[in-house]
Amino acid sequence: MSFGLALSFALLLASGSSSGLLPQLGASSRPRPVPFVPPPVDSPDVDPRNWPTIPRLIADRFEDVGRVHTLRVYARKALAFNCGYRGAEGRLKAFTLLGGPFETLTGYMPAELGTVLERILEADPWAPITVDVAFNTSRLSEICVDQVDVLKWSRGWQYPPETLSPERPDAGWQPTKEQLLALAQPQIWKELTSGEDPPIGQQIQIAGGARLANAFHCAFRGAWKTHWGLLLHDGRGRVIHAYVPKNEASRQLVDRIALHRDVAVAIQARVRKQAMSDYCPVQLEVTTWSLIDRAPPPPP
Repeated sequence: MSFGLALSFALLLASGSSSGLLPQLGASSRPRPVPFVPPPVDSPDVDPRNWPTIPRLIADRFEDVGRVHTLRVYARKALAFNCGYRGAEGRLKAFTLLGGPFETLTGYMPAELGTVLERILEADPWAPITVDVAFNTSRLSEICVDQVDVLKWSRGWQYPPETLSPERPDAGWQPTKEQLLALAQPQIWKELTSGEDPPIGQQIQIAGGARLANAFHCAFRGAWKTHWGLLLHDGRGRVIHAYVPKNEASRQLVDRIALHRDVAVAIQARVRKQAMSDYCPVQLEVTTWSLIDRAPPPPP
């Protein structure tokens, strides 16, 4: 899927039928084509190349609280006034900010400023917007992880050098199903995900795809201060939450995943001791890790 198509599809999902982009069900409704999103005149392509990416921004939100980040996004009006922004409907306007493939923040700005943006979006729903955002110290939440203050916005995408990703995201690093099936050890994945006698407290080795995650629960509740969250997957629909200690070496892994969104890894980890339940399945604490070479390109 191309980046532009992913942006279009994700924002359609985020905005929902209330935005008017998705037809209501009924005999008179007709499917509407997803509009082509042309690159802005001053941009090299339709990839916003935000850095930090939104998953990395969310993962570091407690350390970076108050720090201003410039992002290139598309925007839609939102109605999500919850957690730290509950009851602020009269004073603030809310927007879904799409800054990468299926990657969103919920941004809040003063009502007067937001009204101007609403008018622009009514005329051009796909207007590219550059925003300065920051996590608010007094509103930071462990539940509503994507909420930010929008300090200012401007039409069009601007590219200050410090806001560009260090290299271009490369989908070649994202593991294919075939690669994951070849890497994953069926027996250890079965032991860890079946719920039947997992190796609690033991050191294990496991390989699979890895994405950034923000589920700090059960044995790792509140561990955002000391760990980054990963979601491991095996190509068969099974997932395991893993947590890597925050240090300079692990930052390299987190940055690699943040840039390419999904990479293949091999890890050694300890299965954390906790009472197993449907809500608290196996969780891993990573001790060592290594990146697995990208999958070879398909034959011509």
